[in-house]
Amino acid sequence: MSKRLLRPTDHLRIDVRLGASRSLQIEFPVPSNISIQTSPHAVPMRALFRLMGWLLMVYLLGACTPAESPTATRKPPGDVVLRELRPGIWLHASLYIYPSGSTFPSNGLIVREGDGLLLIDTSWGELATVELLRQIDETIGLPIRRAVITHFHYDRLAGVDHLESLGIEVWTHPDTPGLSIALGTPVPDRTLETLVDPGDSVQLGSVEVLYPGPGHTDDNLMVWIPDQRVLFGGCAVRPGATGSLGNTADADLDHWPEAIRIAKDRYPEAEIVIPSHGPPAGPELLDHTISLLADRKPDLF
Repeated sequence: MSKRLLRPTDHLRIDVRLGASRSLQIEFPVPSNISIQTSPHAVPMRALFRLMGWLLMVYLLGACTPAESPTATRKPPGDVVLRELRPGIWLHASLYIYPSGSTFPSNGLIVREGDGLLLIDTSWGELATVELLRQIDETIGLPIRRAVITHFHYDRLAGVDHLESLGIEVWTHPDTPGLSIALGTPVPDRTLETLVDPGDSVQLGSVEVLYPGPGHTDDNLMVWIPDQRVLFGGCAVRPGATGSLGNTADADLDHWPEAIRIAKDRYPEAEIVIPSHGPPAGPELLDHTISLLADRKPDLF
């Protein structure tokens, strides 16, 4: 069986069918650690999973928002990508790799506040968060002054310890530290004590942090950026392409629909809604999540 190592100058071209009348063609350099053998079955499965994950991330970050096309897209080395959604607001997406080799992308936001930045959720992994901060420094060139963590699951706060080691203020729901300790995830050091009852909110710099009540988790928060009409819904909001509720191990399925209705009524002017695990879209994602809750079909993500 012959084997050929791909050179750095080699490119792959892949056609992805998006529907009956739409397709996406992607051409990109081949990672240097992937080889191709004459037998198609000999390609390592981990490499294939990683490649599939990157294709999914390319699709997610290439999807246009309802209001405008992206103004900047960046694909640096590593498993973190930055994309400017609107002036002063960047989506950060990290690609988590499971031990099986399967991959899954995860979203957060970066918001400019004067001469500094607010970070909404870390990348999915401490090393990925280190890479995220490197890219922020290289691409945006402003320091992170504070961060908001939207709940206690690892995909939201894996890099909290790194942020705190740099002296960055990390804020979250009052219940999150206890839930993090119980789960064994990093523990944010500051809590927004006025977020107690469903519908409570607090102003944190230029954004409003909303506690819509229990949903995906008991402590899930949302973040509203009023001047750009952007709502970060986190894991409480499901992406439009999914037919499941995702991970419901810590969910309150009874109150979750009400949590979404609280957000929907609070921010009727929202133009962009961002879920944790899917492309940004419009307020229709809120209705989509309510519809999924009516069917209650849990899955991994």
